[in-house]
Amino acid sequence: MAVSEYLSIIALITAGLALLFSLRWLLRRVEKKRHIDIKENNYQHAVPTSSPQNKPLKKAQENRTKSVRFRFTIIRHIITLTVVLLVALPISLHFLDKIPAAMFSLLIASSGVVIGIAARPFIENLIAGIVITFSRHLRIGDTVEIDHIYGTIEDITPIYTIIKTWDWQRYVIPNADMLSKEFLSLTLSDNYRWSHIEFWVAPDADLAEVKANALQVANGCPHFAPYEDPSFWVMGLEKEGIRCWLAAWADSPGDAWMLASEMRTGLAEKLRLLKIPPHRYQVDLAGALNGTDQPAPPAAATDTAEGTKWPRPNGPDSGDSYRA
Repeated sequence: MAVSEYLSIIALITAGLALLFSLRWLLRRVEKKRHIDIKENNYQHAVPTSSPQNKPLKKAQENRTKSVRFRFTIIRHIITLTVVLLVALPISLHFLDKIPAAMFSLLIASSGVVIGIAARPFIENLIAGIVITFSRHLRIGDTVEIDHIYGTIEDITPIYTIIKTWDWQRYVIPNADMLSKEFLSLTLSDNYRWSHIEFWVAPDADLAEVKANALQVANGCPHFAPYEDPSFWVMGLEKEGIRCWLAAWADSPGDAWMLASEMRTGLAEKLRLLKIPPHRYQVDLAGALNGTDQPAPPAAATDTAEGTKWPRPNGPDSGDSYRA
């Protein structure tokens, strides 16, 4: 080979090393920032719970650290391999004249078929995992609602994403699908949650009394965050009843879950004590209908010369009457 070819090869190798060093330095900076975020942000469970594991929050934070370290290690290996291939390809052009054309074409064609068929799902998920890592629209520890499933992002591997649901099951989604899915992030910008419940009262209920007691219930909930007073709204007027909302602040999605349960429980008990019906019709234990459409009261017994005549009982073999 001529001297110019040697110089071009050396220049390609030098440029490749410089590019590789720059990319690895950038990756270290990003990884360091991720570790700082893990230390500063506490891992939140979807629902506050006492885990059977020992020190679950500390273990979750350790798992997050290991996952980030592993993911960036894979990305560094991919970048290194890519840069090597980018440098090796132009260098190999200087030696193509020594390789038979038929053998070279066969090698390229077979490699393309194998990579295209066997590695397509892997490559798609791998690229999607890298995009998720750098986009930060989805992070380990985020609370999300996806496919009607409520849970916390437990891990993001190079191939798939693991969501720990509120009941501690694991929902595994390939990264390629995760990148194209629409989901509701509850902790993307902050952890605060505006929690609300819906309930009904009868049309003739005293709304002022209902509102006062509903706000009192919300203020007394243990998971209520007193940044702002709770709110009460009338959301609909129907013939069956009045649809109402009660809303209050919580510090995290898990606290909002508990707050909603506390407001429902407290409000149901309060309305029962105040004897405020939750809708138009009420059925008591005896089967009587207390509402606008009440059944006729049973006929009373009548006294005759022959004795006491009782009303006909309900049934096919009831006879004419019962006499005392």
